[in-house]
Amino acid sequence: MKRLFVILLLLFAVVSCKVVSKTAGLKEIGSKGWYTTIGPFAEFDPKHKSVDIWVPDTIEKPPVIVYAHGGAGFREDDRARIDLFRRNGFATISFDAYEMNGLDWNFVTRRVTNMGKQQLIWGVFQGAVAHAEKSGRWDTKNIFLYGASNGGRTVLYAGSALQNTTVRGIISEAPAATGYTLGDYDIPTIIPFGALDTWAGKSPTDYVWERTYPSSPISIAQWVKSLQEKERPITFVFYENAGHLLFEGPLEKVTVRRGDTIAFTAYQGADKAALKKYEQDVISFVKNNTVK
Repeated sequence: MKRLFVILLLLFAVVSCKVVSKTAGLKEIGSKGWYTTIGPFAEFDPKHKSVDIWVPDTIEKPPVIVYAHGGAGFREDDRARIDLFRRNGFATISFDAYEMNGLDWNFVTRRVTNMGKQQLIWGVFQGAVAHAEKSGRWDTKNIFLYGASNGGRTVLYAGSALQNTTVRGIISEAPAATGYTLGDYDIPTIIPFGALDTWAGKSPTDYVWERTYPSSPISIAQWVKSLQEKERPITFVFYENAGHLLFEGPLEKVTVRRGDTIAFTAYQGADKAALKKYEQDVISFVKNNTVK
């Protein structure tokens, strides 16, 4: 009996270790307090408390939007994007990848690199898309991907990384300038930016879409141009009187601090006219690319 108890105890310990190991770890980069993330990363769990799956009860088999949040985790502006699709009769799948990985969003958004953030999001997002492919609650031949900022970079990466033939469109709002390498694909894609978006830039004309880094030597603008030259259905959409992430609220210039110093000053949000036009464009894009 004692031997059986020891064996059961060991089995419990092994199982417990496996559960713990499914959340991401952190690895410090350099000596300035920045981190990247290391796997194994959490996978999509439809029963996790951060997961929100919504299907309209007045529409049979609606298209479904799989949403990837930005660098701060799933916040109020993310809820506003989800609500936009719900008001227009689409099913939605959203989540908080940071919560699934057992990491605090305050720490991740301030101390983790873009690549580190995107790895957390991607680990969950690809499972969310797989879930969308097999559910009978919506039209599985009409799946759309939508992401903002770091989530926007993630959905662009998904265009070439996912082996999926029923993704009908990709919306990448203000994708991060660094992170995953972007590949070639032919899924209809729009990349909306506020025309004043210099988030984390070094000057008033250091626009996110034109920016390069040693880790990301090809700008988003250069990548888009390379796909357009191959006649891929991808395009920018710019909005006047808008900064970084149009759903952040009214257009305003904000000062962002990192520690005790000012990191940068930039515009965020959008005025009412820009946001209204943006919402109309996004819904039209989805409707125009939905197949019967």
